[in-house]
Amino acid sequence: MKEIPKYMVIANQLRQRIASGDFSDTGQLPQEKRLIQAYNVSRITIRKALDVLVTEDLIYRVQGAGTYIKDQDSGNKPVNQNQIELFNTEELKVKIDNFSVIKPNAKVASMMEVNRYDFVYVVERQLYLKEKPVVYQQLFFPIKYIQGVRMDALKTSITSFLINELGIDITNVNRQFKLDQLNEGKAKQLNMDSGTTVLLIQEKMFLQDGAIGVYDQSWINTELYPYNVKLFLK
Repeated sequence: MKEIPKYMVIANQLRQRIASGDFSDTGQLPQEKRLIQAYNVSRITIRKALDVLVTEDLIYRVQGAGTYIKDQDSGNKPVNQNQIELFNTEELKVKIDNFSVIKPNAKVASMMEVNRYDFVYVVERQLYLKEKPVVYQQLFFPIKYIQGVRMDALKTSITSFLINELGIDITNVNRQFKLDQLNEGKAKQLNMDSGTTVLLIQEKMFLQDGAIGVYDQSWINTELYPYNVKLFLK
């Protein structure tokens, strides 16, 4: 059985401590030297763990001053559902292409920070606008954290189902936006030519204990469905 890398174990523990408010008094993580001593690992391992949290937008570094926690005022309160909806399923028609339980491949297991022997729900779905496919999604839910996923719920808002029906508290969402070239399979899902460049959104939804409850990828045909991001300012 392949073990989770040490730096990921440390990142998971630090994420959970951040969510629990362990560093709320100072808003700052311990110095690297103290983390090295606490976890009995190398400086490289600690820096790789911190890099994970920086990528997830949980912390930031100030040269010569240390590592600080972002948005500490929000603590581990659930985020507003309206702020984390990727798509309006009242506007878009949803078609489910696949709903099954699998053991994740190495890439998905790494992104979700689970073991390759853990079972996950996998969902593939298309979102249609005026009878044309405009979004192709792959979603993954670790069964040890998310249970009771139903086919009918997958045709509506995933976020609404998790929060309102399953009672899941989502405390943090990390999104990465990039351009991606469609392979033959994904191009077929969007009725586009293979090799076409589209917008790809990769998303992780974190639970109260710092675990990843949802990992999803969305390929968007922005020519047919211009994607807009709404910013909610305090």
